[in-house]
Amino acid sequence: MSGRRLAKRYARALYSLTRESLASTAEELGRVTGVLEEPRLRLVLRSPAVDASARVRIARRVAVALGLSAGVGNLLCLLAERDRLDLVPDIAGVYEELVDATLGRARVLIRSATPLSAAEKNELVDLVRRLSGRREVLATTEVDPELLGGVVLDLDGTVYDGSLKAQLLRLSKQMAEGRA
Repeated sequence: MSGRRLAKRYARALYSLTRESLASTAEELGRVTGVLEEPRLRLVLRSPAVDASARVRIARRVAVALGLSAGVGNLLCLLAERDRLDLVPDIAGVYEELVDATLGRARVLIRSATPLSAAEKNELVDLVRRLSGRREVLATTEVDPELLGGVVLDLDGTVYDGSLKAQLLRLSKQMAEGRA
């Protein structure tokens, strides 16, 4: 079974157990993901010299140190026991998608060649609200000078590319095909 499919199974199981605390569970998964990316901890947890019982003990300590709920703590220990801690980022992502669908919100990544003003960002968020039909939009912005100008919106996996770079690529393709 692929990693993404396994992550979906774990995320759905956790989701069914935590329907009363969706936001806090998503936040806990984010914290766990961050901690597991710590290079030394990552090295220890992925070492073949570390057996399952040692991984579970480490996972329990992480759960206590982070003050995790029983559901997330138990999931962390289960993943440690089964040597599947590398699934945590994917589980967190799938869980976040489930929460977003339940709460009727959309996530968008806005990439622009230069930093956006607050007014420009608000205008783009309003556009995403209209495109998605969602009440709430969680926007993340990123500066990408290679775009040259314009913006690229990544709305739940659908990309709206209004960058100058994309426009120039389309024009050069049309010219090469003799349609310009």
